[in-house]
Amino acid sequence: MADGQSCTWGQLDYFSDLAAIKMIQDGVGKGTHVGLYGTNSPNWIISFLALEKLGAVPVLFNTSCTALELEQLIIQTDVKFVYYGKGYKKINYQDIVEELSDKMDHFVRKWSYIGPTGDGKWFFPDVFSDQNGMEKERRERSRAMIRVCSEKVDCQDMAAILFTSGTTSAPKGVVLSHYNLVNSSLETSVHMKWEKRDCMLIAVPMFHCFGITSSLLSSIHAGFSMCVIPYYRTMTVFETVEKYRCTLMNGVPSMFLAMCANSSRNQYDLTSLRRGIIAGSPLSPQEYMWIRHEIPGLKLHSSYGQTETSPCVSIGDVGDTDWENANTAGRVIENCQVKIVPIQSGRAVSEKGDGEICVKGYNVMQGYYKNPEETAKVLGTDGWLHTGDIGRLDERNFLCVTGRIKEMIIRGGENISPREIEEEIRRYPGIQNVKVIGLPAPVLQEMVIACIIVREGETVEEEKLLQFLRERLASYKIPSHVLQMDRFPVLESGKIGLKEIKKFAEEKLRTGN
Repeated sequence: MADGQSCTWGQLDYFSDLAAIKMIQDGVGKGTHVGLYGTNSPNWIISFLALEKLGAVPVLFNTSCTALELEQLIIQTDVKFVYYGKGYKKINYQDIVEELSDKMDHFVRKWSYIGPTGDGKWFFPDVFSDQNGMEKERRERSRAMIRVCSEKVDCQDMAAILFTSGTTSAPKGVVLSHYNLVNSSLETSVHMKWEKRDCMLIAVPMFHCFGITSSLLSSIHAGFSMCVIPYYRTMTVFETVEKYRCTLMNGVPSMFLAMCANSSRNQYDLTSLRRGIIAGSPLSPQEYMWIRHEIPGLKLHSSYGQTETSPCVSIGDVGDTDWENANTAGRVIENCQVKIVPIQSGRAVSEKGDGEICVKGYNVMQGYYKNPEETAKVLGTDGWLHTGDIGRLDERNFLCVTGRIKEMIIRGGENISPREIEEEIRRYPGIQNVKVIGLPAPVLQEMVIACIIVREGETVEEEKLLQFLRERLASYKIPSHVLQMDRFPVLESGKIGLKEIKKFAEEKLRTGN
């Protein structure tokens, strides 16, 4: 469903067949790299499924890509065709296409519009309309052609290229196979016990692995309805849940926290929501319990994963308690192995047993596209993926994620986990959100900086906050500075933009303003 329009699963299958035929006529075939550049929509879904049927490789671009970023990613991933939508917020994709089409004519063979028509209709009506009453013959012919193409596709073939979020570095193209995507989505659907009677609100962006597997493909496995909205907007979520009685909703923590913080929430009936997955970025136990209190009917299952693991590694069980979901990332999924190893670069496992989370199984990526050096850094010849995340496993196979190696702060030879400091700062009155970072410092290597957002109408004095922390943390963990921000920059994946926060902090300390 989108903008009040709907189709059956049979129609979706047929529409994607017809889209695939048009793609064949354009020159798309097995192995062709095709960029998808658009917000969540029926036509985006149709295009994605059509490409998979042909054995082509969808390359999923972030909806907020600028012309320069899009150009770089097209070259990086050998994209030959681009299917693009109307735009995202203030970005007009047609303007970007006009800017790049001549410049990149030796790279991209064709740019095709897949947005709504002038009257707001979807489903490519000009392409899919019945011509001269030949609908039945056309359907049979199209299915025969698609069968021939599909029979050539192997489960280990490249199914899609998705990009890492790039919170601390440039995005890399993650290569996932059909085997990765189909099995990861099947495991999620079965594990969550989703049923045909369910209706999922899909607000997670489709260019994100979370949106592809745990939302789109899982819905195909279970056969439930999808309500698709272009991108996350709190009021749109409220309106859609109430109108269509959605029972499922997946999302990153920022989505659910925004719902709880919106004073209009009580004007809508959200009681139909019963289950969903919360994943993609860190969530404190206090935040999880706040969501449960504000939207009591919605049982959220904490999960951990990465694009490189397509994406699920662990997830809460249906019978898990709120405490278990609030304090862990669930249990490791079936047919997936996790081990905790000493952190490299001399950073030893802590007394709590924390170490780098390593993963092996059907869900692990094939590698980074045309980037063997970066692939070798994280993916060993033995199949174990080094995630770069820090965590521990308990005796019941619950996984606790405690930080990122790249975010670890080294101060005077001591290894500091930002997450530990953040959890203590959140206990201080008036704190709405916090992000702890490390910045270069003479002699000590790095200094600890706490960036905070203060609740509206309250004040937080730096010295009083620091004194509060001195009573709870070792001296080397106490921040050198506390900087207040109005908001944290958030990427389209829902993760906090660390690069932007560090730039803000560096400028603030340099100027003193």
